[in-house]
Amino acid sequence: MKIIILRSSFQTDDFVKNEYADLIQRLENECYAEIKIIGDEFVETHGRVSLQALPDAFMIATGGVENLFKRIWSAIDVETMCGPSHQKTVTMIADGRNNSLAAALEILTYLGNIGVEGKILHGTNDEIMSAVVETWSAASLQGRIGLFGQPSDWLIASGVDRDYLHQKYGIETVEIDLQRLIDGIKMVPQTEAGEVAQTMVKRAKAVKEPSDTDMLEAAKAYLAIKHICQEERLDAMTIRCFDIVKACGTTSCLALALLNDEGIVAGCEGDMQTLMSMYLAKRLCGEVAFMANPSQLTDKTSMLAHCTIPLTMCDETVVRSHFESGIGVAIQGVLPLTDYTLFKWGGPKLDRYFVTEAQAIEAPYSNHFCRTQITLDVNLKPYLLQHSIGNHHVIIRGRHAEDIRRFMQENKVSKL
Repeated sequence: MKIIILRSSFQTDDFVKNEYADLIQRLENECYAEIKIIGDEFVETHGRVSLQALPDAFMIATGGVENLFKRIWSAIDVETMCGPSHQKTVTMIADGRNNSLAAALEILTYLGNIGVEGKILHGTNDEIMSAVVETWSAASLQGRIGLFGQPSDWLIASGVDRDYLHQKYGIETVEIDLQRLIDGIKMVPQTEAGEVAQTMVKRAKAVKEPSDTDMLEAAKAYLAIKHICQEERLDAMTIRCFDIVKACGTTSCLALALLNDEGIVAGCEGDMQTLMSMYLAKRLCGEVAFMANPSQLTDKTSMLAHCTIPLTMCDETVVRSHFESGIGVAIQGVLPLTDYTLFKWGGPKLDRYFVTEAQAIEAPYSNHFCRTQITLDVNLKPYLLQHSIGNHHVIIRGRHAEDIRRFMQENKVSKL
């Protein structure tokens, strides 16, 4: 959870830390909050405010921060950060001391005037903490997910109860007819696809199997999928990808890689449980995720692989063909040898999960597995071979197990 505390130029960071020491400590300890204090001089020194994502809440520490908030709001790409569904609610914390509630009310009115929903969490520390936990848990996943076709035939245990998903987490699911996508691919202008293909080729270390035509067709699939995501205001999507291979002679691997990098969580094979795992990684941890198959297990290591991966996770990429079909475009990514979190949220009602942290010890390559491969220093045999939550799991860069466990505990999800 990320919180930005706003203070006026008449006060200092030390004043805020001392004045709100108890509340700040509880936010850090109970919600694992990352807290940043910003005053007028910060904006003046740094110019345009650089935020990777909107915070989960703004804490209003003093009066006189209304214009500071407006400057921050004007400087960031709010539309992109809110996601395509534009359902972001701006949450403010104000206990009333130091004219904080008065400032929060002015900001709330400003947001309403520009068509943005906001709310204020006000009261004692106990009341604020209770409201923060409830708001963070309930609102963190709200959005729209597109289902491009039905799950792949081999996924017999990876569905999610969509009514429950909507009732519990406020997630709306939208069915997208694959014929709409197939027709859309045919309508993409050659010049637009050519620009995407050219950019991808320049970005990659090498291009192996795909021809120029393969690159163009994969780029068309990406542009068509992206267009539908924009039309439907989707925050995430998953696709029955092999039907596209058969109907269009191309793959969606490149599309999914690029969409994840652009903020639309994108998974393949229609696997809703894994998509929700990726979606939580993005919303809770602020990270894109690698959806992968466990492929080789030893008593000390686990290797996972798949044919699509967000490019931003990789040190370098090679443009390849799709592993199973040998056609189209896939991504062979070389992942850095660093810390990762392996995670899966599953069950028809998302009632169980598995999470662990590990170090990557190798970014191997073998022709016997999907294109992107990574080996972690963790023994997953006891879990995967006896109690696994489906096939696909997600890999998140960094150590995020504690945040995930906290979310699961608050939502009464059982750990495996």
